[in-house]
Amino acid sequence: MKKSVKSSVIVLALGLGLSIGTSEEAEAMYESPYSYFNDYGIREKSFASVDKLYTDRYQMEVEQLHKKYNLGVITDEEFDIFLRQLDERDEKSLLERETLFNTYGLVKKDDLKQIAHFDTAFDDYSSLAGVEQMPVLETIQGEGGSFNSFRELGKLNKLKTVNLEANNQLTLNSFKKLTDLETLVLSFNGFENKDESSASEYTQALTTDISALSHLDKLKELRINARGRMATITLKKGTTSYQLFDPIVPSIQFDGAEMNYVSTIESSEVLEWNNLSGKERYLAFSWRIEKGTELSYTGEGQIPIRWKE
Repeated sequence: MKKSVKSSVIVLALGLGLSIGTSEEAEAMYESPYSYFNDYGIREKSFASVDKLYTDRYQMEVEQLHKKYNLGVITDEEFDIFLRQLDERDEKSLLERETLFNTYGLVKKDDLKQIAHFDTAFDDYSSLAGVEQMPVLETIQGEGGSFNSFRELGKLNKLKTVNLEANNQLTLNSFKKLTDLETLVLSFNGFENKDESSASEYTQALTTDISALSHLDKLKELRINARGRMATITLKKGTTSYQLFDPIVPSIQFDGAEMNYVSTIESSEVLEWNNLSGKERYLAFSWRIEKGTELSYTGEGQIPIRWKE
């Protein structure tokens, strides 16, 4: 926790009437019931998701109250009293949540534990840190993002749907224990940020191995599209051809499907480049493997070259 956040928690503790000593003593004795997310986008979305939980709960309680009234279970006077109590409680709760969030950027941990769906635009996000505090999360999806790790998702064993964009991940090991996953859609664009995307050469590692998904028996939809660069190779000047055997590792869900590689030739196993001039900066290739209409693993890769005399 950053110093400024610690200070906020200490101030909040004082405001709640807690007796504390130094910040170090307070941190040791006081486990905060609140969470703070460093990423502003996730912080905003978490508050909005919590707010929706309370709004939905309020509307459900109002509907139940109307139902009791229509059935004659409560009188006109009782209906008015109960509705006023609901309104007052809802307004008080909203004021408390807004004060915590707007003043300190905090959200109650107990509220985060109830979030099942997290759907937003991730354009400004650099990290998924914080979503691991949502243990009942079933869906996380959104366009954009520059995540270079999914490790936070690896702790969310109730996840059923993941649809995200990311970068710089050779494997998908973070997903291997998420056995309830039914839909996994991932896109890797090969660049760290938008400023790089106009360049011709990828800057991020290529996702070449998705075998970690092999034990996810409930997967119904699996779509991986990857772009990026592999490790640099060294070629002696004068070399006019290069071969690489079957570098892409699919998961067991693709058993029986044929891989299609495209380099200077098309093949199900081999990448091959011919007529090299010695001026190439990289070797380009693509691949595609599909099974039915719901399973696909496709991509474009570059292999940087270091030419040596």
